[in-house]
Amino acid sequence: MMNYLAFPDIKEIEKISLFFIIGRSRSGTTLLRTMLDAHRNVIVPVECTYILQLSRKYNKIKTWDESVIDHFIEDIQKTWLFSSMNIDPVTLRKNLCQLDGSPSYLTVCKAVLFHAPVIFSKENIILAGDKNPSYSIQFKRLYKLFRNNCKYIYIVRDYRDQYISLKNAGVEITDITVSTKRWVNSYKTIYWLTQKNKGNFHFLKYEDLVTQPAEELTKICSFLGLDFDPKMLDFHTHKEDFRDVYSKQAIEGIHQSLLNPINADKTGIWKTLLNKNQTGLADFIAGKWAVMAGYQRSEIKNPVKYLILSMPGFILYYFAAFSEKLLALAPFKLYLKYSGGAYFGSLWNKYLRKH
Repeated sequence: MMNYLAFPDIKEIEKISLFFIIGRSRSGTTLLRTMLDAHRNVIVPVECTYILQLSRKYNKIKTWDESVIDHFIEDIQKTWLFSSMNIDPVTLRKNLCQLDGSPSYLTVCKAVLFHAPVIFSKENIILAGDKNPSYSIQFKRLYKLFRNNCKYIYIVRDYRDQYISLKNAGVEITDITVSTKRWVNSYKTIYWLTQKNKGNFHFLKYEDLVTQPAEELTKICSFLGLDFDPKMLDFHTHKEDFRDVYSKQAIEGIHQSLLNPINADKTGIWKTLLNKNQTGLADFIAGKWAVMAGYQRSEIKNPVKYLILSMPGFILYYFAAFSEKLLALAPFKLYLKYSGGAYFGSLWNKYLRKH
């Protein structure tokens, strides 16, 4: 049975701060989301892309009357992964209609989060979080939307391990050149933005999180203005609750680790699973950014070789990037249908499996 929080009034919602977990797919974002959601004063529902997908149409709305809310409810149900949030649209509409005054888009986004089921016991909610790997690719848009009104936690994982995890999970475009190039672009984008406002950003490595979780979570709690809650380390004890919230496919597949205590078994797996050419190619593309993120890379003795090997992947990467930019210019209904974050990647992986 799913449990839901009582819906707060608009003044309470406005007092609650929103933070985002940013990171590439298969970089520990779900693990971090779950641990923070286990904090008694925090809610971080399962991922959905509604905040970015709907911002294009609703960000500048000043008056949220019933007509606007009806359209919002209709549109939010079409966003990628909304069904996984287990939100009742009827209840959501009813509560949004109760928001007095002219709430901002940020307030409405926070209000939506209160309609997702909670797994862990809660007391006084002072923080709400949102997590989606697509934010790492579209972070400039997200930051432009809220800027310094929110805080951002960026988790980075070894680009070689991340590629293997992507390939095993079958998400995004599982080409090592594309994967590493996106890793570089994500890290570089957020690195430069943090130089302008370091106070709203917190960086951590996946490897540190799984080897010293208490220390890393203590740092994150300090960044967010929270007291450390030991229950964050016991998230895995809620096995049956996870099965209620997540689909059977997800909990037995890509999110199976949520049923077990934290372990570091998946760190450094690239050393045995990647061949010399794959490792060299990834290190060549990662370049200085690998070192800046704290990862050791091999010396590239034949850059021309890896430049040639990377060309097909670079063509695919820039084609995907161009498609995403083109989609952003499409009519809203078309944009809403295909802008979820993994659509083109899933099509590509289906093509690879058939050929």
